[in-house]
Amino acid sequence: MRLTTSALLLLAAMPAAAQPYAYIPNSGSGNISVIDASTESVVATVPVGLNPWGVSVSPDESLVYIANTGSSTVSVIDTTTNTVVSTIAVGSNPYGAVFSPDGATAYVSNFNSNSVSVIDTATNSVAATIPVGACPYGLAVTPDGAKVYVSNYCGTSISVIDTATNTAVSTIGAGDGPLQLATSPDGGLLYVANGFSNNVLVVDTGTDAVVDSIAVGVRMAGIAVSPDGTRGYATGDNSTSFAALDLVGNTLIATVPLGSMSWGVDFAPDGATAYFSQPYANVVTSVDVATNTINGNIAVGGTPFAHGNFFAPGNGTGIGVTLGASPARPVTYAEEIVASPGAPVTLANSGRLNLIAPLGYSFSVGEVRYARFECDNGLRFGNDSVATYTGAGDAQLGSINGLGGSAMYFSITANDNGVVGTDRLVIEGSRQITGTTDVNCTYSLYDFPSQAQAGGANGRVATVSGPYLRFAPSYALAVDSEGNPVANVESNDPTYSEFVLGAPTFDILLGQVGGFSYGTANQVDGVVQPRAPSGLPVTLADLMHADTALVFTGNFDSASAVFFSSAADCSANVQSADSFDDVEAVFTVGSNAAMDHFLCFATDGVAIPVSEYTVALDAVSANPALWNVTGRGPQDLGVITRNGTELQAPLAQVPANYLSRMVLTNTGSQDRPYEIAVFGETGNVISTANLTGMVPAGGTQVVDLTSVLTGFTAAPRATLNVTIAGPNGQIQGLYQIVNPDSGTISNHVMVRPGSN
Repeated sequence: MRLTTSALLLLAAMPAAAQPYAYIPNSGSGNISVIDASTESVVATVPVGLNPWGVSVSPDESLVYIANTGSSTVSVIDTTTNTVVSTIAVGSNPYGAVFSPDGATAYVSNFNSNSVSVIDTATNSVAATIPVGACPYGLAVTPDGAKVYVSNYCGTSISVIDTATNTAVSTIGAGDGPLQLATSPDGGLLYVANGFSNNVLVVDTGTDAVVDSIAVGVRMAGIAVSPDGTRGYATGDNSTSFAALDLVGNTLIATVPLGSMSWGVDFAPDGATAYFSQPYANVVTSVDVATNTINGNIAVGGTPFAHGNFFAPGNGTGIGVTLGASPARPVTYAEEIVASPGAPVTLANSGRLNLIAPLGYSFSVGEVRYARFECDNGLRFGNDSVATYTGAGDAQLGSINGLGGSAMYFSITANDNGVVGTDRLVIEGSRQITGTTDVNCTYSLYDFPSQAQAGGANGRVATVSGPYLRFAPSYALAVDSEGNPVANVESNDPTYSEFVLGAPTFDILLGQVGGFSYGTANQVDGVVQPRAPSGLPVTLADLMHADTALVFTGNFDSASAVFFSSAADCSANVQSADSFDDVEAVFTVGSNAAMDHFLCFATDGVAIPVSEYTVALDAVSANPALWNVTGRGPQDLGVITRNGTELQAPLAQVPANYLSRMVLTNTGSQDRPYEIAVFGETGNVISTANLTGMVPAGGTQVVDLTSVLTGFTAAPRATLNVTIAGPNGQIQGLYQIVNPDSGTISNHVMVRPGSN
């Protein structure tokens, strides 16, 4: 397949997790409104696919998946830059999306395909497709990741997916037209916005049985559960009010007017505020959960249906690397960064570099312990680093010791009994690297400060380790894996001057070698793009000087022009070679990442030579003090072959009184035409005749050379080059000269040019 590249579009980076952001799909305007929950204002607009509808924010808040029902794709948004970094083709008309609790997998409901796409979020590719009921719409996953529930809008049921086998193992009967789903925080209950049945179903996820129903009185569309599991909000697609639910007693608390029909709903991570999308008012409404009163409206894009989780699930601690998480999610930086102990490089932290660890220990009131964070391979904690505690309890952290080094420690004092092992410590601030070797970090909790200062096992009551930084190449060169061009023996003026009809070869007088791509790793190879010290994805403009070139090797002896084409038939010249000779062609490409090209050359009717071609990147750093760039390749680009047989008698003689003949053998089942070309020494004019003929199927053709070489102005000798329109494996040739007087016979197997 051909590999496609495109230029990166970079937008201003935003703080990643100092406060929560809501991502609102605007179906009518084809974009996402990013709302800063601290100011309740739109701070970015991200173009996505057609009719974006479903939304899910990953647990670590690093990614947002948007189900584009109009284009049958999922847009992947990087929350650090608020740009689309990948687009994934899924089934027909996807409406819903949800991440697994570990963020390693996402599930997308395909309404018109009756299926769920399972996406590997590390590669942003579909790993499996699961058949479910009719018109799948809403999705919910249990906190342990073991089950995914899918509402089948046309099938009046809920499909239950076993994530270990990626199969739908059972169904739960539901009312008419179930839509959005949500689980309780502990995963014990599933809530179903039950469409035309005007209620919210309550399902026990242990037995997958309906255990209750909350009558609401209007047709339900959306459902969300508060972080503490006590409150639910439901929206109605034919009502201008929303329903406030008591999920302890499963009762309707109140019906609250909004002024327009609401559809999507989600709670902010702190549970104090909820947000409702109003698709026909083009606003998102903020509601105070404690009082069920409206805080205000936030203008967004067109028709924000916005079903799913606008915010990341969990406690909203933000983007970062959690030690001990499975799967591990280290941050990847460019291996081309120039860093050393004497010249460390500062990595800016917009939240992605936050180092997070579970406490691993439950405190008593007033108890004091000492935390230590340390990293290997020369990583240093910036002097701006700060530590914070996040959890349900109240803990006080002491001053940090060791800033500027690779290990830091501080005290933790519990002010109540709520400080437990699942609570977390977060280390924010910048980092410095002194090289580009992968970095792993460890958190430990100790009894005494001297133990925390020293590190090691003595006095340690809890510990966890994991990968923190990884380094990878940030640019790549890739070649087309399609077939090789085939020069056509049956073309005219001369033979092999045109290609066989049909892809990947063409009936024009051009040598088309193969497609290649040059660009960032994400563009060319489809992997995650490594980051610059700024935290933004690296681009070729960062790395490459204008003198960076692609160098092609092969046989260009017959070429009158060598160029890049954006079309496989070489019909468009998008860039000519800066220089070329018989064996090499050079193109200056600089930081031009928009490449999905083919290497072509014009032959002007000259026979296209058999040759192997390679491509290599001659990289020149845009700033050697910042970036250490190296070449790529050479990689095999393609091979020009021929569809016939070429045989040669380098020195055929027709002396007087000798028999001189050529024997052609065809083991195939089809007659094969041949053509003889004669080459003589300088000054020797040779007369010829009978230069064409046929080698019969399964037979032999003996050619008397005196009938071919009919006259000489010098010595009676010549080179014979025979092209036969037959496969190379079926055709053999012999040149023979016989002395009739002595009976001496001299046989010479005809050579195949370029192979001896």
